[in-house]
Amino acid sequence: MIDGSTIAIDSTAIDAYEKKQSKKKCKDTENATWGAKFDSFKNKLTWFGYKLHLAVDTKSELPVALEVTSAHVNDGDVLIPLVRNVLSQEYLHKLKYVLADAGYDQKKNYEYCLNAGAQAIIPLNLRNEKEPPTGYTSNGTPKCSMGYEMVYWGCDKKYLKFRCPHVLGKVDCPYGTQWCSSSDYGMVIKVRVADDPRRFSMPHRDSKGWNELYNQITSVERCNSGLKDYLTANDLHVRDIHKVTTYLFINAIVLLASALAVKNAKNIKSKAA
Repeated sequence: MIDGSTIAIDSTAIDAYEKKQSKKKCKDTENATWGAKFDSFKNKLTWFGYKLHLAVDTKSELPVALEVTSAHVNDGDVLIPLVRNVLSQEYLHKLKYVLADAGYDQKKNYEYCLNAGAQAIIPLNLRNEKEPPTGYTSNGTPKCSMGYEMVYWGCDKKYLKFRCPHVLGKVDCPYGTQWCSSSDYGMVIKVRVADDPRRFSMPHRDSKGWNELYNQITSVERCNSGLKDYLTANDLHVRDIHKVTTYLFINAIVLLASALAVKNAKNIKSKAA
């Protein structure tokens, strides 16, 4: 049922009905505390409890790893433990892509995924960026000597290829191609992804291939909804992070067992037919 080549990662709020504690004591015990995050419409949501961090197989929309933390823990700090958990499972060694939202935009996450042989597909969080690197746009597209954005032309193993925008009819450069290259093919720039794993992505950021991959992130949102709406992930009757973690693992196991039962029932029905 589980393909394992592409996983999506996200967190969801889990409400707790525990005695309120000081922030310092909550951090020491890792139990329930106050958390805040923005929803899809940029509305700020606050709650008292925990965070359920899920890694979900995008094809089956089933969980393959989970972590439970206090609500105040930053999402970006949990990506590496989740990916490490996924890679430790023998049948998931073919991991190629890790999808996550801009809350996971941290350099260490890109580097870890790259070293593990996977590509992190994460939108850039540009709130604190004053200006992009010299010669590049914010999304990592190189500029030609006239300042025009080069055109993404595919990738080759570890490199991204960009071509002259004038040759491809994207701009009308007053100097044609002669300023940058004497070839009719136009100037070509190759960018090595490993030089800046956060800025450069394979496929290139905002390309059709990149967007198609990122659109699969909705699979983790549906899995989160399934655990909370159809099971009891957000109906805690236990206290303490260790008991809460066990409780949420049981919910994930029930979801997996249900999917397996449905698959077996379909196989039996098809054989009988």
